[in-house]
Amino acid sequence: MTSKESFDELHEIEARLKNWETLEERDEMEKEREQAIKDLVPEVGLKCTICYYSDYRAATVTEVITARKVAVRFNATKCLDYYAGRYNILPELEGGTKIFTKRSNGKWIQEGQYSRDGVRLALHYQRHYIDPHF
Repeated sequence: MTSKESFDELHEIEARLKNWETLEERDEMEKEREQAIKDLVPEVGLKCTICYYSDYRAATVTEVITARKVAVRFNATKCLDYYAGRYNILPELEGGTKIFTKRSNGKWIQEGQYSRDGVRLALHYQRHYIDPHF
């Protein structure tokens, strides 16, 4: 499956999710959506998010090393309102390369972390937010 096909499948499920009739139907579609997110195929240039517990950093996939290992770099951002969490995400990349591996639970976790729920990579959206409370 290509990256485009995997994202098309996710978007088709998300479109169906808007029209559920029973709670069981909605729960089944949510399970399908979660599986589709785990099955996403990364490609170079894909916009993504690195999730650090309460912070989110906008990033871009810069290299697909193997089917289960990718390299990403942060996108540059411009802060519009720190306390409201409003940022413009710029196309320029900054910082060093971070390596993420796909674990047996389907999550992309930063290489070198032993926890199955450590610093995560979300391939299905791009967001930037720095929690002002820390």
